[in-house]
Amino acid sequence: MTGSDKASRMESRDLEIRYRRLSVLYDIALTLGKSLNLQEILKDSLDKLIEIMEVDSGVIYVIDTNTQEMIPMAFRNLSDEVVRDLRENRVTVGECMCGMIAQCGEEVLIAEKASQDPRFTRPALKTEGMEFYAGLPVKAQERVVGVLCAITHESYVIDEGLLDILRAATVPLGLAIENARLFQDTLRRADESTRLLDFEGVVGASDAMRHVLAFVRKVTDVESGILITGESGTGKELIAKALHSNSRRKSGPFVIVNCSAVPESLLESEFFGYVKGAFTGAVTDKTGLFEAANHGTLFLDEVEAMSPGLQAKLLRVLQNGTFTKVGDTRPVTVDVRIIAATNRDLLASVKNREFRSDLYYRLNVIRIDLPPLRDRTVDIPILARNFLQHFSHQMGKNVTRFSPDTIQTLMAYPWPGNVRELENAIQRAIAMAEEDLITTGDLPPEISVRDENGHRGTLRLEEVERNHIVQVLRLCGGNQREAARLLGIDKTTLWRKLKKYEEVQNAVRTSN
Repeated sequence: MTGSDKASRMESRDLEIRYRRLSVLYDIALTLGKSLNLQEILKDSLDKLIEIMEVDSGVIYVIDTNTQEMIPMAFRNLSDEVVRDLRENRVTVGECMCGMIAQCGEEVLIAEKASQDPRFTRPALKTEGMEFYAGLPVKAQERVVGVLCAITHESYVIDEGLLDILRAATVPLGLAIENARLFQDTLRRADESTRLLDFEGVVGASDAMRHVLAFVRKVTDVESGILITGESGTGKELIAKALHSNSRRKSGPFVIVNCSAVPESLLESEFFGYVKGAFTGAVTDKTGLFEAANHGTLFLDEVEAMSPGLQAKLLRVLQNGTFTKVGDTRPVTVDVRIIAATNRDLLASVKNREFRSDLYYRLNVIRIDLPPLRDRTVDIPILARNFLQHFSHQMGKNVTRFSPDTIQTLMAYPWPGNVRELENAIQRAIAMAEEDLITTGDLPPEISVRDENGHRGTLRLEEVERNHIVQVLRLCGGNQREAARLLGIDKTTLWRKLKKYEEVQNAVRTSN
């Protein structure tokens, strides 16, 4: 055989390999147009990739945007133990190998003895006997939406050309995942009445939040009083919205009133409305909140701020569904579901005779206790990434990820302001970030500063709260009303904290 014949054969073989590879990408592209079933698309695509790569098995994970769980949507030729583990013990972004790839957005190639790599933390994968491993992030619109994994159990020679095909395949796979999400969103918007459960904005994968949401599912249609308790910023309003939007009353109004934000002198007229001429300035009839919420839900936030007189009138409405407008004698009948919330120990208020016991027991038939963020640290990275995605888009910035040190700092901080404080911190960090990466230097000082022992953040809750109040007051130029709004508490609560921390006021005066 002449040299020219050999060259011709090699050229022909290269063309054949190139044709096969392009055929795979073409087949995957065709698969996208054949079905709207994401699982079907991913399974077909994975089969084609395993065949062309000549590997033993593979997995395609899709990230759940609410819980940040890694969902194994397609897999092939894995042991029963691994399949069971993937289905029953899902990891979240940042955990184990696939979660780390999702977090960093970078591919990982392990040429030999892959199962021994310490980044695989799941026991089932350590005993799987993986020799070669390739894990690639699947992206859509510059964010990671999934992870593609290829695995062999025997020695494998890495072919760069094949790897390029694998990398190229992540593009249509990312498009398929994004299209499936858009399609599902369109379906949900097109037929709101068929939506079974809507926990929009309620994010979390911790056991504590799973228990809360499981309980909420059971009581969505309970008409008895529901009391939501928890510290400021834990998401009481979101849970109330979830209760309403998943109930039989979801087509009715959802009316929110912060009892501490309305002056006591106006509470009665706000709740029940008034008729023309009831008092000076009442030039027309006014519809009250109860009437506005008819056939829907009235959410009473910070219910402990109600005056004793208003508590008595609220009790009567709960008992017989009727009330009288200010300045009128005719009763008005309404059909309203009441959900109340408080960040105080309402039973202690009952014992101190600050809150009516009969009203308390009316409101507290079903009680939902929301855990503080410091008791659900596993949710902090999930919430942080959710806020990052939302505010980056809102602010028109291309900030897409956190440094590992930043995630550790966020998880070490005790978050006295809970989820609301985390939300504000991420919004501030995005504004400060100069690249696509958020570092600890972009976080508020009270979160990222090191103490004399080298620890990040302040470890004592009282100190953290005091420092945070100082920062917010400085930001507001000493305006207590604005500071209370940003902190998510009423002005009276802030005043009590300022009395407790006299040095806060001095610090603010000094800084001004």
